[in-house]
Amino acid sequence: MDRESNRTFIRQIESLVKPADVTAISFLGDFNRILPLKAQRKIMKKGSEGIPYMGFIVAPYCFFASYEIKNAPLAEALLPEGYELLDTALFDGEVKRPTMIIGAFSARTSAFAGTRMEAYVIARRKTDGHAAWIIVDYVTDTNSYDPAHGFTGYNGDPALITTTPYGELLVDMVHKESKKRFSLQADLQAGTNKALDRTLWVDGNMAVDYGGDLRDPSAKAFSLIFDPALMREAIRIPPESVTIVVNGFFTELIDGNTPLSFACFPFGQHYVIKQDLAPGDIRDVADLEAKAAEFAAATGFKRMRGDDLKKPILIGLIVSAVVNYAIIVLLLIKVLS
Repeated sequence: MDRESNRTFIRQIESLVKPADVTAISFLGDFNRILPLKAQRKIMKKGSEGIPYMGFIVAPYCFFASYEIKNAPLAEALLPEGYELLDTALFDGEVKRPTMIIGAFSARTSAFAGTRMEAYVIARRKTDGHAAWIIVDYVTDTNSYDPAHGFTGYNGDPALITTTPYGELLVDMVHKESKKRFSLQADLQAGTNKALDRTLWVDGNMAVDYGGDLRDPSAKAFSLIFDPALMREAIRIPPESVTIVVNGFFTELIDGNTPLSFACFPFGQHYVIKQDLAPGDIRDVADLEAKAAEFAAATGFKRMRGDDLKKPILIGLIVSAVVNYAIIVLLLIKVLS
C-alpha cells in the first residue's frame, strides 16, 4: 500500500472498534463463563453471524522476546496436528533456530480492550511449509476467549506494559493462579531500527493457530490481514540493554534468562480478522494485499455491536438460571421426600 491507502486502511479498522460496544460485549461476555463450552461456542457463532470483520489494534511499544527451544520433542507436543517446528529469527540476518517468542502488548479490538502477554511456538504447516504462529499460553487483564476454555475472564494481575520518561519500557505479567511471571525493563533509546525477518512476520501472521492446553478440535487457524509495510522493520534492542527480572514461563523448553533477541514496535499496529475467511484464501503476499485492499474499500457491512450479542447472551443466562433452579428444586424434593 502507498501512504494514503494505508491511512484509509487504518481509518477503516479504527471504525470497527467502538468503546461503547467493547464495554457491552466484555460485560455481557463475562456471564458466559457459567455456561457449558458447547453453549458458549453457539453464542459466539450466533453473535458473529453476518459480521465479516473484527478490528485488532495494538498500541505502540509492543514488545517481543525470542528464545531458543532447548527441548524440541516437548515443543512439538504443543503443536496442533499438521505442524512441525520452524527455524526462525526476529530480524533479517539473525541465525535461525527453533524458537519460542513471548510478546507483550496493549490492544483494542472489536470485542475487548486490555493488556496481554502471549507465548508462541513458531511452526510451519506440513502440507505446504507455510510459517505459522502457534499460541500456546496467554496472560491478560481483560475478558478473553480461547477454543479449549471458552470465555475465561482475566487471568493476569498485574498485567503491565508501559514506558517511563527515561526512555524505558517496563513489562510485568503475572498469572494470578500459577504465579508464573514475565518481567523485564528495556532501554528503548539503545535500540536501532532493523529489517524484520519476512517469513516470520509477514508469512507467519497469515496463519495463526492455537496449541498446547489452548487447542481444541473445533479450532481453526485464522489469518491476520494487514499492510505488509507494517512488518518491514522494528527497533532491535541489544541484549545488554534489557534486564530480565524473571521469566517463569515454559522453563522446561527455554532458558528464561538467555533470550536470543528483542523487538519493539514504536508505532500502532492495525490488523483486521475476516471472520468468514475460508481456509487457503490467503496463501501469499499477493492474497494478503488483495484482502487488505478489499477491506479498505468495503462499505455497508455489518459491524460488531454490543446489541448484537445481548439477545444470545440473555438467552444463555435464562437457560442457565432455569437449569440451576431446576437442580435446586430437585434437590429440595429429594431432601423433603
